[in-house]
Amino acid sequence: MEMHIASSYPLYCAEARQRMYTYLPPYSGGYATPWLWYDGNQHGSYTYSTWQSKISTRMAIPSPVTVTMWGDYSQTDGSGTINAQFRNDGSTTLSGRILYVITEDSLYYTGPNGDPWHNHVARDYIPNQNGQSVSIPAGDSVTVTYPFTIQAGWNENKCDIITMIHDTQYQADSTREVWQGGIKHIMDMIGIKEGETQVIASYGVTLSPNPCVKRTVFQFELPVNTGYRIDIYDVAGRHIKNLQGITQRVQEAVTWDLTNEQGAHLSAGVYLFKFQSDVFDSSGKIIIK
Repeated sequence: MEMHIASSYPLYCAEARQRMYTYLPPYSGGYATPWLWYDGNQHGSYTYSTWQSKISTRMAIPSPVTVTMWGDYSQTDGSGTINAQFRNDGSTTLSGRILYVITEDSLYYTGPNGDPWHNHVARDYIPNQNGQSVSIPAGDSVTVTYPFTIQAGWNENKCDIITMIHDTQYQADSTREVWQGGIKHIMDMIGIKEGETQVIASYGVTLSPNPCVKRTVFQFELPVNTGYRIDIYDVAGRHIKNLQGITQRVQEAVTWDLTNEQGAHLSAGVYLFKFQSDVFDSSGKIIIK
C-alpha cells in the first residue's frame, strides 16, 4: 500500500502514518519513502527492479492461513459491510491481529518526488490502524465483520478493501510476520441482497489433496446457477490456467489435472489460485510435488 506521511499532501491519511510508525524504523533510526516493506521488514529503498523477485520469493513460502472475503455495498449511500474468514491450516494456535484498509487506485497527483500516479493509496483503516486481536486454534477459523463507508471524493470504481492477519511479535530481523492477506473490489459487492448469503452454510474453498501429485479438487458451496472462476498463477504472477463454470449443485467440486492451458503437466513447486464468484472470493496456495 502507498501512504503519504505529511499532512500537507492531498493524499495524506493520518491512520496510515500512525500505522507506519508502529514498525521499527527501516534504517539508521529513521523512515524514508518510497521503501519496500513486506511483513514489516526493510528490503530496499529505490531499487524498484529488485522488488518483484523479492516479493515472488516471499509468496512462495507456504502460508498457515486461508482467507475468504465477502460483503455488500450500496451505491446509494456509499456504505457496506465487509467480512473475512481466517482459517488456521497449521498445527499450532495463531495469535495475532487482523487489519482492514480501504485503498484507492490510479490517483493523479504530482508529488515532491515527481511521481504523478499513485496506486493502492491507503484511505481508511477499519475500524482503525491497530486492527483486531484474535487467537485461532489449529484447524479452526474466525470471521471478522465491519461496516465501512466510501467517502465523497473517493472513486468507488477504483477502491478495494484489503485485509491481512499478522503476528504481534517481532522476529530477529524486525519482521512482524504477515501470515496471509486478501483483497475485495468494492464494486464486486454491489447487488448482494439482504439474506441472500444465508443460503450457504459456510464460505471458502478447500483443496484435496494439497500437496498434490496428479490432480487436486476445488470444493466450495454456492447457490445453484451461480457463476464462478478459478485462476491459477505461478509465484511470479504469470497466468497458468483458468477453470470456470456455473454451479449445478450447492456443494460443487472442480477437478484440476495440474496442467496449464496448453495441456502440459506443471513441474513441482508452489502455485497460487484466485477464486471469484458473485457471492464470495477466496485465494490460496497449491503445492505440487
